[in-house]
Amino acid sequence: MSVASPRMSGRSLLSGEGDDARDLFAALVQQAPVIVWTARPDGETEFVSERWRAVTGGEPLGPWIDAIHGDDIADLIRVWNHSVSTGDPYENEHRIRMRDGSWRRFLCRAHAVRDVSGAVVRWVGAMTDIEDLARDFDAADAAGAKLAKLVEQRTVDLADANKRVASEAEGRRDDEALYTAYIDNTADGVFLVTVAPGDPIRVVTVNRVMEKALGFSRAQMRDLQIAQILPTATALRLTEKIEECAALRESVRYEETFELDGEERVFEVALAPAATADGRTVRVVGSARDLTERRKAEQQLRQSQKMEAVGQLTGGVAHDFNNLLQVVKGNLELLVAEIGAGMTPAIERRLRDAMAGADRGAKLTRQLLAFSRRQPLTPKPTDVGALVVSMWDLFERTLGETIQVEITRDEGGWTALVDPAQLENAVLNLAINGRDAMPEGGRLTIAVLHLAASAGAGERIEIAVTDTGTGMSKAVLARVFEPFYSTKPEGRGTGLGLPQVQGFIEQSHGGIAIESEEGSGTTVRLTLPRSAALAAGAERPEEDADAPPGHGERVLLLEDDEAVRRAVTDLVASLGYKVDAVGSTHEASALIERGQTYDLLLSDVVMPGLPTPPDFARLARTLQPGLKVLFMSGYAENVIVHQGRIDADVHLIQKPYRKDQLAKELRRLLDEPDGESGAGRGPLDILLVEDDPLIAMSIAELLGSFGHKVSEARSGAHAKEAIERGDRFDLLLTDLGLPDVDGAALAEWCRRERPGLPIVFATGRDDFAPPVALQEGGRIAVVTKPFDGETLREALATAAG
Repeated sequence: MSVASPRMSGRSLLSGEGDDARDLFAALVQQAPVIVWTARPDGETEFVSERWRAVTGGEPLGPWIDAIHGDDIADLIRVWNHSVSTGDPYENEHRIRMRDGSWRRFLCRAHAVRDVSGAVVRWVGAMTDIEDLARDFDAADAAGAKLAKLVEQRTVDLADANKRVASEAEGRRDDEALYTAYIDNTADGVFLVTVAPGDPIRVVTVNRVMEKALGFSRAQMRDLQIAQILPTATALRLTEKIEECAALRESVRYEETFELDGEERVFEVALAPAATADGRTVRVVGSARDLTERRKAEQQLRQSQKMEAVGQLTGGVAHDFNNLLQVVKGNLELLVAEIGAGMTPAIERRLRDAMAGADRGAKLTRQLLAFSRRQPLTPKPTDVGALVVSMWDLFERTLGETIQVEITRDEGGWTALVDPAQLENAVLNLAINGRDAMPEGGRLTIAVLHLAASAGAGERIEIAVTDTGTGMSKAVLARVFEPFYSTKPEGRGTGLGLPQVQGFIEQSHGGIAIESEEGSGTTVRLTLPRSAALAAGAERPEEDADAPPGHGERVLLLEDDEAVRRAVTDLVASLGYKVDAVGSTHEASALIERGQTYDLLLSDVVMPGLPTPPDFARLARTLQPGLKVLFMSGYAENVIVHQGRIDADVHLIQKPYRKDQLAKELRRLLDEPDGESGAGRGPLDILLVEDDPLIAMSIAELLGSFGHKVSEARSGAHAKEAIERGDRFDLLLTDLGLPDVDGAALAEWCRRERPGLPIVFATGRDDFAPPVALQEGGRIAVVTKPFDGETLREALATAAG
């Protein structure tokens, strides 16, 4: 295969040819603006026209490769060799050095000349200067590239602009979505209306809260007038406020009260103007916030503050006030005894009126204490149904012949841990309220119902007192528990009846609810948690019984108020007792330390100085174990009353008391055998293990009423955790059927951890016998469910010693 040679050599095609045609052709070739050249079939150059000399300054058949740009040589040779070897036309663009040393681009083309057989006999080619054309093309390319770049940039700019527009649109859509989501999910009702001169106010849209509240969809409400949606009075007021907002172009806020779903509700309405493009129409955005629950909470707070204020006032004055009443009552009763046969009807009437006035004052103080939840209670397991039925005669005497009384009760004798005397007072109070609501007579129904356990509440006992009287309006019903608010005519009610009942019931862990409508009567429902304990024996002292006399027993009277001390001393002495009266615990301690013995200590509860009366009583009983103690007080909270209940084994008579009441209480205590009036061991720390919440609650309350501290565990695992933590316990009281361990096994484990720990088993099995190992390791007692308070007290005494 022939290759291109870097050296051009050969002879002239025209040498030896002399005819005119050849001369003319030779002249044309030499004068042509292109470089003409020929080569043999093997690629060897045989002719180059004189134009080469004019362009490059070199010999036409000289070393032509020296004039080619070094960067273009390789490509030139590669293309030329390919054409020579294949016979394909040759075309190559390369740079040639000019005479002045500059470089210009040339386009070199050649094609093969063939004989009749197709064989290549010669290559004929030409090189054309294309520098100017190339530059034009380059300029055009550059301009095109610049244009393309500009178009590309503009395209990018347009794309960016489109993205920004799309982003802004998306942002607006997001804002609208967020706005819609907020408006539709806010608790406030939101609405938009238009206000235009001469046109009625019309609804544009509302949110879901408004749809739900008004019972219309937003599509149904669109373009409606306000009066077509809301009650007339409410619509008129809202229209006025919207017109005011639109006219002043200022926000407006006010409160509106109207009935919704059968209930009176309070709304805070806020309006804000929003101008439109036409300048005439004003859009007003409104919101309605339901303040009903907030108002109720505020009312409850005010009620609580009133209760606290009354409670503080009552607690502050009850003691002194009852002391004054005690002086009055005590001296009146002594005066009655001293006058004796010389009593005239006029004197008897005056004395009776004076006693009645003192009793009314004492009752008012008790009502205030009950209302403020500071009344000392003595809760006992009480058969509520039996108690209400036993009040039948009392109802008949109190309510009169025009009131038909009906009492119903569920069977079963459910009990509640409640102060029975105070529960009687509460039910009687409700019955009297019902009577007063039926001035022309009517029917009073008292139903005792057993309510099954429900979500969040255990078994309950309900007392429903229903009358067929005048009923109450919603406004009156909303205030019935306010202190000193009375529905009765002036002078016929203190306004403390229902608050007193509410205070007592809530102090007893129960609840109260009232249902009433004008003209349809009233129902008051009292609920109390059921107790698992059996009902305690009834204690109903005979009101008309004579005051039992004393038998010369010695009584130590401890009272700091001189007037009360004088009156009580004379009262006790008149009953047949020997009395030593002192005004401080210091004086009383001196008497005891000197060896003076007494049968009973009659002491005020709240006194200045140390030791306190309860502490002195404990000290005196240590020195004289047979000493009986009776406290007297008009207000004893936080001294012998805790969490509204009188401490266990404490005997209290509340001032002011009658002579016969004091006489019976003194005689009852003095006639008790030693050890039954509270001389046993003090309060215990008890670990109560019971998985049934209702039973656990009732037992814990019963133990608390005895003055013991109770820690509860719902399983054996929880009980073990308390023992392992090192918590102090004086006694374990456990059920047998625990969810994770047998009660006896738990007791054995506790005994290993706490040797000698007293144990009481509470079980429904009457055949249970404690394991021998437990009986040998310490004191044990067993109570069989259901049990009453006395049975439990005895079991604790047996186990604790």
